[in-house]
Amino acid sequence: MKSGMKVTEDNAESVLAALKELSGMDVLVGIPEGNAPREDGKLNNAEIGYLQSTGATIQIDGVTVTLPPRPFLDIGIEDTRSRTTAHLKAAAGLVLEGNADGARTELERAGIIASDGAKKVISDGDRLQPLSEKTLQARREQGLPGEKPLYAHGYLLRSITYVVRKK
Repeated sequence: MKSGMKVTEDNAESVLAALKELSGMDVLVGIPEGNAPREDGKLNNAEIGYLQSTGATIQIDGVTVTLPPRPFLDIGIEDTRSRTTAHLKAAAGLVLEGNADGARTELERAGIIASDGAKKVISDGDRLQPLSEKTLQARREQGLPGEKPLYAHGYLLRSITYVVRKK
């Protein structure tokens, strides 16, 4: 019995190849090792980002300092979730069409949006735990502008990016 269906193009091989390639990939947002070095201190951007995100009690120049959590990455990723999800869905659709390059482009777009969201949290500065008076005083003494948390020089903000990589 015939179904009346006629196969005009068999792209099963390209679909399987695209699925294999993309199923083994991740989009990661944060501060990769290549963006971590700093010229102005002992800690790198990745370490500072982690300590600021989670909060910590650390020694700075012999003084014990407690940093409140300022989860800029989590907030930025959550803020952009609907837009990044749309790109991830588009990537899945392109995989089903056998278009691995198009799907990878959608993953890249999701990474750009999420990393820009985290940067916006820092540049806006209004949803993070405010700086202590002691930190504000130290900034004034150093001639550093502003009162935004995590933004004295902009090093941390500029280090935030994304990578699309194999798991």
